[in-house]
Amino acid sequence: KSLLSLNKKSYSIMKLNIALTLLTAAAVNADVGYTPVNDVTDHARFGIDVKNIQKYIGDGNKTEAFELYSTYTEGVNSRASDGKTVQGMATKDWADSGAPDEIKKAYEAVLGDNHLDSYTTDAINCDGTFDGYSEKLCEIAAKKNLHCTAISYSQYEGEKSIANSNEKNWDEMFAFWHGVYTEDADYFLDGGGAVVQGKRDKDFGTEYKKAALKALNDGQKAVQAPVDKEALQAAFDAFNAAHVGSFAQATMKYAKSMKDATEQSDIDKYFAEGYTYFRCAAGLFDADLATFIQAQFDPRLVKAGSQPDVYCAIAKEMAATADIGYGVSINDLNLEKKLVNITTDCNITLEAPSPSKPSKPDSASGTFGYVAAAMSAFAVNLFL
Repeated sequence: KSLLSLNKKSYSIMKLNIALTLLTAAAVNADVGYTPVNDVTDHARFGIDVKNIQKYIGDGNKTEAFELYSTYTEGVNSRASDGKTVQGMATKDWADSGAPDEIKKAYEAVLGDNHLDSYTTDAINCDGTFDGYSEKLCEIAAKKNLHCTAISYSQYEGEKSIANSNEKNWDEMFAFWHGVYTEDADYFLDGGGAVVQGKRDKDFGTEYKKAALKALNDGQKAVQAPVDKEALQAAFDAFNAAHVGSFAQATMKYAKSMKDATEQSDIDKYFAEGYTYFRCAAGLFDADLATFIQAQFDPRLVKAGSQPDVYCAIAKEMAATADIGYGVSINDLNLEKKLVNITTDCNITLEAPSPSKPSKPDSASGTFGYVAAAMSAFAVNLFL
């Protein structure tokens, strides 16, 4: 055979390998709704550490304390080599790492400095600011704050992507929001904000997770050359707005559950869950609203039961705040779907949500279509 013939065969094999790689990417990511251009599977594996830490906390097994702390501080599956352990994410100095830190400062204005790591470690040990509280309250606070940590890091990557017009940071933002995104993985969708948003959407009949995905895909388009900075910022704002919606819902859901609970263990559980989920978006809420909720709902400031109507107090404050954060209003939350009697219980007026709910993100077909088209192009020319 001629050298030309052998070279053509080698070239065909190379193109077949590329086509198979693209086909695999499509199969793995079709239901996720977003296909990273860069390989961020290692980044997404932080979700495995989060899930395992939550398990260790829930087990309450002191013999696993070493595994718990080593997973949190040093990382087992997360990228310890560049500081992307769960604790590393909680203590990240955004400005020193080249990311604008206005959002981080907004969280700190409400929750204080080092609000992620100190809250988690105190809750894990049930000491420090959690000294004297029940194990149930401490357990739930620690577990849920890990989601807040992941959300914070996704926001950091978004800010860095905008600052540097960097597509890789945008893909990493997706990874920390979603967690593991290969469908055959045991830890699929664990660890980040996406899993919480999906649950709240089921509760309230909304589509905030889809809205976050649409924002991610819009930003992915905007950050590709030539970069559209304005569109990229708009996508990031929409991503944050989707989190305002989901975590405002979570705040109200668990405030109501706490009000209705009769057993102390349930009161403590819902107290910690509602308050900690509020913290996940505290820096995205209207500043006055966030300060109000912080004063009403932090279990370290008020004992469960001493503020029996915290549910309605927060509902009234939300209803009185036209923009609760990033353009979201209380009417957008569809609270009456889950909290049927909220208007009569709390003496507030709600309007029907806007009929223009976030549509299914283009990525559900768009990213798959992009990969499929690329694969088809290779297949057509495979043996040319």
